[in-house]
Amino acid sequence: MDRESLLMQKERERRVTAHASDDWMIARGEDAIPFLANLGIGDTMTEWHDRFLIRSDNHMPHAVFIACGDTLQSHWNMERLGSTLADALPSELQGPFAEGCQKTIKDGSPVPVEGSYHDEILGEVLFRCIMMPVQSSNDSGSFIYGAYSHKVGV
Repeated sequence: MDRESLLMQKERERRVTAHASDDWMIARGEDAIPFLANLGIGDTMTEWHDRFLIRSDNHMPHAVFIACGDTLQSHWNMERLGSTLADALPSELQGPFAEGCQKTIKDGSPVPVEGSYHDEILGEVLFRCIMMPVQSSNDSGSFIYGAYSHKVGV
């Protein structure tokens, strides 16, 4: 891959998380944490291929994906929504992902997470993610809204 292609891919990764963060800020309005209904899930379908929504759990590896873009579902070989973090994510990604989810719920603010993990087929995978807390309008629990991007190898 040439230098220009690498730069474009890196910029796309940043845009995925930046766009999700911007959408979260808009949905938040004057509230400290936005309401789930204000995110407009489904309104930005072109953006959702790299986005996810997780229902929080006291033991975060058991938190459940309730919405997840097609790109993420295929990259993680997620058979269906309703999978837990422990079931859906590559093993090396589970810890950082669960920690980011816990931190965003605890702090009430966006949490960026980035790093790498090894995939048996793809090799080294670099990833960037942002996780943001979301509240339900009926106080039925908290949610984590976010975006994930990756690139294979360097």
